[in-house]
Amino acid sequence: MVQAEGVRGLQFSATEPRTTSFPASRIFSSCHLFPEEFSIIVTLRVPNLPPKKNEYLLSLLAEERDRDVLLLGLRYSPTQLHFLFLSEDLAGAWQTRVSFRSPGLMDSRWHTLILAVSQGSFSLTMDCGLPVDIMADVPFPPTLSVRGARFFIGSRKRTKGRFTGVIRQLVLLPGSDATPQLCPSRNARLAELSIPQVLKRLTEKPDDKEVLKYPYEADMKVTLGSRPPCTKAEGAQFWFDAAQKGLYLCAGSEWVSVLAAKTKLDYVEEHQSLHTNSETLGIEVFNIPGVGLFAAAANRKARSAIYKWSDGKFVSYQNIATHQAQSWRHFTIGKKANLPGRG
Repeated sequence: MVQAEGVRGLQFSATEPRTTSFPASRIFSSCHLFPEEFSIIVTLRVPNLPPKKNEYLLSLLAEERDRDVLLLGLRYSPTQLHFLFLSEDLAGAWQTRVSFRSPGLMDSRWHTLILAVSQGSFSLTMDCGLPVDIMADVPFPPTLSVRGARFFIGSRKRTKGRFTGVIRQLVLLPGSDATPQLCPSRNARLAELSIPQVLKRLTEKPDDKEVLKYPYEADMKVTLGSRPPCTKAEGAQFWFDAAQKGLYLCAGSEWVSVLAAKTKLDYVEEHQSLHTNSETLGIEVFNIPGVGLFAAAANRKARSAIYKWSDGKFVSYQNIATHQAQSWRHFTIGKKANLPGRG
């Protein structure tokens, strides 16, 4: 763990490579299908790379017939950021790549990237700036199975292509575009969605007349991965459970909880799927007394939709012309219902 520009991150090194991985079942415990719509949020600081070299930030691999099949991957080069995924049809399987040009990462500064995927729409937002949208001919598969697969952080399970920078935040968020949850931000390059508590605080407090210089090595050792043994050798060391987001301290022969993991539902039962005409960035559910229950979807493209609850499901009620709609807010003035939108 290192500190750069006054904030912490996990350093990945080519000279001391470590494979950080975990089974996909830790995340997908009740369903083996990867979500069709999701966002990947990463805050990172990368070094300069030679031309034509690529480094992996994230990969999801499945083992088939004694070989590793890349189900999903995110990698970058000096000029492009690539999102890769496995596509299949009756003719067979192939690798699909969606490439974004010149994300401008290699300036030795922190940057936050938000990759939003929704069927055939791929959107990349860097430091809460304007999104770059790509409509691909091949959509992300709706039934990508992750049964038996493993996530690899900072690699593709190979020595070649290992990440050699610093990562502060790496989040997979099922659902629509995560950009409205992070942006706008006072510090767009370090916009936060979910960062471990151990990375939020400085390890040392400088003297009154001392200027804090960075980067420097932190004096705290944190172990990632499965639960390690707690013996005298590991005394006063930390273990971070990435799956449950819990931080533990080795005291004596027991791991003592320092940051309790929050209990969450490991699944949500699907009731209904609503297909919108473009990527949905926000939704507002509201009730009009005497009329019924409604849901207003804010869509990125030319039209947004309002749905009404009828016979145990939402049905299309009204379409509204919008441009880059972000959200709706329902309120009443007297007996009049109002639904303004934000673009």
